[in-house]
Amino acid sequence: MKYLFILFLLISTNAYNQNLSNLQFGTDSTLDIMTWNIEFFPKAGQSTIDSVSKIIQALEMDVIAVQEIEDTNAFRTMMLGIPGYDGFARLNYYIGMGFIYKTSSIQINALYEIFTAQQYWNYFPRAPIVMDMNYMNERYILIVNHLKCCGDGFIESGNTDDEEYRRLQAILLLKDYVDTYFPSEKTIILGDLNDLITDQPNTNVFQAILNDPSNYSFADSSIAVGPSSNWSYPTWPSHLDHIIITNELFYETQNNGSYVQTLKLESEFASGWSTYDAFVSDHRPVAMKIFPDLIGEQIELIDDIYNITIYPNPSNGNVNFILGNPTDECTIFIHSANGMLIADAKCIGKFTWEKQQTVPGIYYATLIVGNTIIKHQRIVLF
Repeated sequence: MKYLFILFLLISTNAYNQNLSNLQFGTDSTLDIMTWNIEFFPKAGQSTIDSVSKIIQALEMDVIAVQEIEDTNAFRTMMLGIPGYDGFARLNYYIGMGFIYKTSSIQINALYEIFTAQQYWNYFPRAPIVMDMNYMNERYILIVNHLKCCGDGFIESGNTDDEEYRRLQAILLLKDYVDTYFPSEKTIILGDLNDLITDQPNTNVFQAILNDPSNYSFADSSIAVGPSSNWSYPTWPSHLDHIIITNELFYETQNNGSYVQTLKLESEFASGWSTYDAFVSDHRPVAMKIFPDLIGEQIELIDDIYNITIYPNPSNGNVNFILGNPTDECTIFIHSANGMLIADAKCIGKFTWEKQQTVPGIYYATLIVGNTIIKHQRIVLF
């Protein structure tokens, strides 16, 4: 027993004395968002608090959606010790969720729970939390979730005790909520959703999302269909932690410099996964880097200079682009919602995009003068 205690002390010291200097993910020019189940925080007391605190500071994320906060007092105490960050957590039953955010880049408009009424408890054992925020004067809606775990892989329709059916209903409610309250906002649903997006349609709790590709996309789909070594839950090899985006973010997440990846934090610990699992979590975080073209004040300033008119929008025919200065030389790129290039052209002062055989849907037009993007506009064809 004496030797086991000494071994515990050695592992504990290694767990939170790591340099973690290789972990930096966030940059000043990108919006960096992460979902992280931090398993029964703090699962190993002060060792966990110290490790998680160092990881947060090293990663330099703008926003972290966290799940499985067991002790909100420990969470608040940890946040007080992390310079430049603040946090919000709510406890549901015995376990909670919340957000950690960088105060220099994120402006909070509102933080609140949804689906708190008793009729939703079965589908949401932990009420989702909405973060209504601004990043560089652009509004974003983030909704963190931790859905019911476990099950047998089959959906027993109408059985309110069936884990898959409960997750299915939760996803339907979340989709309806976003469609109703945030139909045109940049919205991200993220968290430990406790199921696979690669399941067959008849057993896939996310089928409503997958059946609406014009409006929703799993930003982490490449991880889900990729090698198991990159999945978020190595203990029972599976990819359970997801980031769902709405079409207002499709184009930005297709930009060069934007990507999603699982962060293998265990590689920064001397004993690898065994130490990370023992002192931090049994989940790896999933992080998304968004590299916007232009945001906030930059867009307003350039719009004032070039005075661009785009009409009609929505349109059931051609779309006209008119620059304020008829002598400006402009390059125009038009992409589909999933990032496919549909058209590109050079023009002087004006351009007409002819619909022709283009399928109705959502498209994105990018206008460039010289080397400067002067307009990025969502276009709806019907």
